[in-house]
Amino acid sequence: MAKFYDTILGEYIQNPGVRGLSLDKLSEKYFDYEMIHYDEITNKWKISFEEISLELAWKYSWEDVYMTYKLFKKQEKEKIIENQVLENIEIPLIEVLKNMEISWVKVDKNKLKKLWEILKEEIKGLELVIFDLAKEEFNINSPKQVWEILFEKLELPKWKKTKTGYSVGVEVLENLSKEYEIAEKILNYRHYKKLLSTYIDGILKILSSDDFIYTSYNQTVTTTGRLSSTKPNLQNIPVWNWIAGEIRWAFISRFEWWKIMWFDYSQIEVRILAMMSRDDHLLEVFKNSGDIHQATWEFIFEKKDISASERKIAKAVNFWVIYGISAFGLSKMINISVKQAKIYIERFFLKYGEVKNFFNDIILNAEKNGFVESLFGRKRYIAWINDRNKMIKNTAEREAKNMPIQWTNADIMKLAMIDINNFMEAPLSPALSPQGRKGEKLKSKMIIQVHDEVIFDVFPGEEKILQKNVKKIMENILIKYKKYFTYTIKEEDLIDLKVDFSIWNSWKEAK
Repeated sequence: MAKFYDTILGEYIQNPGVRGLSLDKLSEKYFDYEMIHYDEITNKWKISFEEISLELAWKYSWEDVYMTYKLFKKQEKEKIIENQVLENIEIPLIEVLKNMEISWVKVDKNKLKKLWEILKEEIKGLELVIFDLAKEEFNINSPKQVWEILFEKLELPKWKKTKTGYSVGVEVLENLSKEYEIAEKILNYRHYKKLLSTYIDGILKILSSDDFIYTSYNQTVTTTGRLSSTKPNLQNIPVWNWIAGEIRWAFISRFEWWKIMWFDYSQIEVRILAMMSRDDHLLEVFKNSGDIHQATWEFIFEKKDISASERKIAKAVNFWVIYGISAFGLSKMINISVKQAKIYIERFFLKYGEVKNFFNDIILNAEKNGFVESLFGRKRYIAWINDRNKMIKNTAEREAKNMPIQWTNADIMKLAMIDINNFMEAPLSPALSPQGRKGEKLKSKMIIQVHDEVIFDVFPGEEKILQKNVKKIMENILIKYKKYFTYTIKEEDLIDLKVDFSIWNSWKEAK
């Protein structure tokens, strides 16, 4: 057993679909005991913990310790603490995330301030354009005033009706923006306002005196097994071009002659699908080091020449069909007719027949057992998959289809992070050490994890050793941990994982 344990993680492994896991809620749920809440003893955070009475502090702390112990004993009795995913992935990951969190991330404050000024000017310019198109000034941040201008004064086509008027949400404005400039400008205005408040202002407010930010990584928030981060949410730092993408330029190295190194799993979802479904056509593409998007395009459109825009369509088909997207959903995603989208999906399953059988088997097993499972045995309970309501059942089936792939993807990244951390924490041999000193550790830091990528702050001279070893670790995870598989995968069907990497002066450039 590990040297430490986390009872909330134990609960998460059993019930990953439950939101807002906390000791307070679990205490009431399992032991019918209502704990003292932190906001009660601090008068809704108006006083610090140090200011409360010793008696109240003692009782509050005792409850935490005692209820944690009771929850642990419950999980021990139910053998939850022996869960393979908990023992081999989630608990070891605690140490990794601790190291990442205390490493912090360096930010170029001056770069963010310049972006702040640019965004302010853009927002001001958009306001003037919107007022000119509306022929009057109004509060662009007020949904009520926006729909009054769009649908009453300008008489644009009305979409979704609400209790107070008409919806002016993103979907409505995106549809209107195809024909009406004012809708497009309002969308841009909202986008820039969010960038300014959430990312630029948000990061500047929490910068330390030496321009570092600290984020908290969460293991028990998502229903997909992925990590999330808060204050700030690094998972949502934009990757788009122009202003949004510029934010990543501000994430830099702490070291002199700084470098940021980026590693990213390539086409990992489709590779996982190929192995788990054991589809010969999919496996053949990867075994021959082929281009899966090119291969999909060729059988859908029966031609070999493919443009960049056409490749994007094939990529969307490959990715979204995995996650059970409907013809209607795909049509909106790549801006084609529903009829055409249906043809693409049908041709996909005609070519990759075992994928369709794989998804059908997942649903049948979920209906029988009430859960689906990742390659490493992470379970997601979907009791409502047998619901008589067709809409609820269809939603459950879509979840059942995509969960094994998403979770396996998340588990692969977590296992890779554990092994990378172990490598970086271990003393190097003189032959591997950049300085040639016995027992020395790497000075580089693993600082950010987002989706399929992991980011490093690289100490000068350690570039080659990181590049070689991190790439090797990430690409060989399945081979190393195949003993944990709960699906039967033949040795010859274990295809290589592919990892792209880059090194540059900032997160944006490396990506």
